[in-house]
Amino acid sequence: MQRNHTWPIVVQDQKGRYIYLTSERWDHALDHPGMDEGILEQLLETIRKGSRKQDRYDSAKFKYIYRFENLPLDYTHVVVVVKFGWQMESPQTDSNFVLTAYLVEKW
Repeated sequence: MQRNHTWPIVVQDQKGRYIYLTSERWDHALDHPGMDEGILEQLLETIRKGSRKQDRYDSAKFKYIYRFENLPLDYTHVVVVVKFGWQMESPQTDSNFVLTAYLVEKW
């Protein structure tokens, strides 16, 4: 686990929505092929700048995708899956969080 960050890490997407990455979700993402601790900054950049597409089966889930030149193996893009919602104690408080992240090869 990356120890030089304070968890959770909070980042904003292009529309200003706050998204949280917990250490537990980061550890889960590290289980995917090609993912390593060096990908963390690209994951955060994907949320900040990536294109966003809604999941067809779960309207509260979105995938962010962004291209990088320096990914391992033949991977070309980072994909970050985010679940959007509200905390029960306050409908004004975002509880948007990263479910997972992984690498893909896309032309």
